Amino acid sequence: MNLDWDDIHWEDPDGGTIVLHGILPTVVFPNGMRPRLTWHGLGIMGSSEEIDVWAEEEKSEKEDPGINLDSAILNGGLDSLYLEMLTWVEELQVGKFPDPEPRRLHKAAVNHQRPVFFAEPDMDDELWAEYLGREAKAMTKPWKLFRIVFTSRRWRKTIKKMRKNVVEQPQREPDGLQAASALAATWWSLNRENSDAELSAEKDLRFAARLRGGLAKLRQNHGSEAVLLVPIQQAWRESMLNALNSNPKPEESSSLVVASGVEEE
Repeated sequence: MNLDWDDIHWEDPDGGTIVLHGILPTVVFPNGMRPRLTWHGLGIMGSSEEIDVWAEEEKSEKEDPGINLDSAILNGGLDSLYLEMLTWVEELQVGKFPDPEPRRLHKAAVNHQRPVFFAEPDMDDELWAEYLGREAKAMTKPWKLFRIVFTSRRWRKTIKKMRKNVVEQPQREPDGLQAASALAATWWSLNRENSDAELSAEKDLRFAARLRGGLAKLRQNHGSEAVLLVPIQQAWRESMLNALNSNPKPEESSSLVVASGVEEE
């Protein structure tokens, strides 16, 4: 598993670049680790409904700071394990809702009137709804449900293995990034195991096709210099790169976000 800190630049054979910018869920990145390249559009690894979720989380945080983190921890499961252990990591701002790096970049896209593309289809997409049904069926097989009982044990075993893949943080950046990277990769890996390998690969291909579709749209204005920036879970980049390398047919998917006076954090 690739857990290094360098962005992955995938050159589309039709022109343009998709930049996979690794992030750690709910972790605020230091300024020195934020993208410094010129980009023309943003790819969100979620559906268009994600924006409304972020807005609701921001609203609830203003009314009761920390409520989203507390709720997520109380709900149990892998999310709870990840977030609870993350709160012990020093030198970093962690457990932040909405997810700080995608949200910050989304606000920047809005302010600069850059198009935003969503890798995940909305629920009115029949093929996606059918896929989610198959995924839910796979995740609720008896032996999958039985494994939930041993979630804590699986977590301990996986994080021990994951430490071998951790890469030292960039120079002058907080040491806590290594611990956060191991935790996030463990969380991601166990979540993928709860599904089915073939279904996960199918999902990656669909997402890759939609990212390619977003880049194709950017090429209309920026030609072969077009850059689509995609904030993506650090541990997810490798499988997404594999999906992009298979060159799935681009699928059109875009939502032009008009400037609304939202300030970038």
